[in-house]
Amino acid sequence: MFRKKNSVIICLILCFAMTFMVACSGGNSEASFKAGTYTAEEKGNSDTIKVEVTFSETEITDINIVSQAETPGLGDVAIEKIKEDILSGQTLGVDEVSGATYSSVAFLAAVIDCVEQAGGDVEALKNKKADSSKGKAIEKTADVIVVGGGGAGLAAAVSAAENGASVILIEKSIALGGNTLRSGGGYNTYDPERQESIEMNDTLLKELKGYLEADPKEYGDFAPTFEVLQGQIEDYIKSGDTSLFDSAELHAIHTYIGGKRTDLEGNEITVDYELVKTYTSNTLPTLNWLEDIGVGIRDDVSTILGALWPRSHMGDKHLGTTFLDPLEKKAVELGAEIMLETSGEELIEKDGKVVGVKATKSDGTSVTLNASKGVVMATGGFGENPEMRQKYNVYWPEMPLTMKSTNTPNATGDGIVMGEKVGANLVGMGFIQLMPSSHPETGALSGGVWGSAETQVFVNKEGKRFVNEYSERDVLAKAALLQEDQLFYIICDENTAGITPDGKNIWGDNIEDLIANKSIYKADTLENLAKQLGMSDDALVKEIDKYNGFSEKENDPEFGKSNFGAKIETGPFYATPRSPSVHHTMGGLAIDTSARVLDENNKPISGLYAAGEVTGGIHAGNRLGGNAISDIMTFGKISGESAAKQK
Repeated sequence: MFRKKNSVIICLILCFAMTFMVACSGGNSEASFKAGTYTAEEKGNSDTIKVEVTFSETEITDINIVSQAETPGLGDVAIEKIKEDILSGQTLGVDEVSGATYSSVAFLAAVIDCVEQAGGDVEALKNKKADSSKGKAIEKTADVIVVGGGGAGLAAAVSAAENGASVILIEKSIALGGNTLRSGGGYNTYDPERQESIEMNDTLLKELKGYLEADPKEYGDFAPTFEVLQGQIEDYIKSGDTSLFDSAELHAIHTYIGGKRTDLEGNEITVDYELVKTYTSNTLPTLNWLEDIGVGIRDDVSTILGALWPRSHMGDKHLGTTFLDPLEKKAVELGAEIMLETSGEELIEKDGKVVGVKATKSDGTSVTLNASKGVVMATGGFGENPEMRQKYNVYWPEMPLTMKSTNTPNATGDGIVMGEKVGANLVGMGFIQLMPSSHPETGALSGGVWGSAETQVFVNKEGKRFVNEYSERDVLAKAALLQEDQLFYIICDENTAGITPDGKNIWGDNIEDLIANKSIYKADTLENLAKQLGMSDDALVKEIDKYNGFSEKENDPEFGKSNFGAKIETGPFYATPRSPSVHHTMGGLAIDTSARVLDENNKPISGLYAAGEVTGGIHAGNRLGGNAISDIMTFGKISGESAAKQK
């Protein structure tokens, strides 16, 4: 009896020990797979993500990313991080990467598909969490702390460092870029050297002559600027110059026209005169500064949708990366420290001055950053905060919580909330810009083909034009929302589609892939294109013929388009389906011309600066297309310099 009972006890102890060892080990002994390599694909933010996952009988041994076209510097980085977490932890219990949700979800879904094919227990692998233990609390000090690693934040970091300040920049995403990375990358500025190659056409000249007949008093605070502009136009006409006219003053007047809006209750909002004057007079010097840093700008100038004038400059690299890569490199060269996956949460105040930021890393580690000179808020807007959008909206009849957005998921208004808690005044919060030409399914800017606004033709599901395509973005969005299913098509031909020689659009999307997933439609003739779109055989043909006639005469009696590009007449022809989505939030922290954040008494809050979409006042009720990048770079530069010179 004794020997038998002892044996049972020993066996139980050994079994318990073995179970404990398995539970405590880093391996995945309980996993079971059919060894082999399996393939799956899922739709990501930009295109299909395809993976090959290799299994032994007990482990996930490799994940090969066969193809993906996610946002460079963000989506692709997120995929690599999740891949590493899955392999190192032998787990599917990994978190989505902040700022790259679509890419994260699609990649993880493809891997899960492969696990299922291999006979693995998906739920068990989801429940097996990767190590997420907090690190030791971090505390650091620098002259300037920059919160946000998009274009405005990077410009502020470089500018502050150039002015002798030590800098720490924090970004809550896995990668730098913010909305700048997702943007079209257009930079608006007057530029006599580049614009000299553009011929002034009759419709643009007519607009200039119309200004000579206007009363400056109609332009409110901008009356003095308008009078200067009138003198410039008179001198231009007398000179006989036939190249495109532009100036900082014309840019300011266009910004005023584009931003002057009335809300649903009849209240008018206009742009801040001093801020816009500072902005438009500094866009060209800021562009020169960027080029000195290493930003490559093409010589051609175009008109981004809603820009109102041919002053949009594009970079020589992939959209926003044109600006981001050189700025990041310069910031690091100048000694700035960059902390990723670090979310700013609270401003630190002492004796009435902002002296730092409390933040948290993605693993929960507490971070305290002390600023001996100042903090620059560059966290972007609140386009991805549906509740905040709905709370403040006073311009659109509806602002559904489900409305899609072009924004990074990190654009949730963090900096506005932090600023408000220390007494910052908020301006223009009720005005939110919709991008008329967004992808109907994802809400993204990418996934289509088109050229400069002069060449774009919008038609509804019946093949009819419904708006002046050279209008401001809110005008275009309002018109689009009235169409059947809130859907329209941008019609292009071989010469106006903006397709690169290697078969890609400006976003880097492969055209054949876009055709395959019906993000765009392609046909050799307009008749065949109409059939693909479900239109009557001749509706689209007649409409484009009529438009080409308007273009030839540079006169649009139906909708008043004021500037035309090439006619739509050379096959193949393309149609890009588009619908409005949330794009830019106009309102935010009130600032002065030195980028100092202002309180409710219009007094600067000591030690606090801001730049970019987190601010308000520059664009009022509607932002001109192409004004965002030049705004964030101009005031990013100003904010960094101001903070560095804080005594």
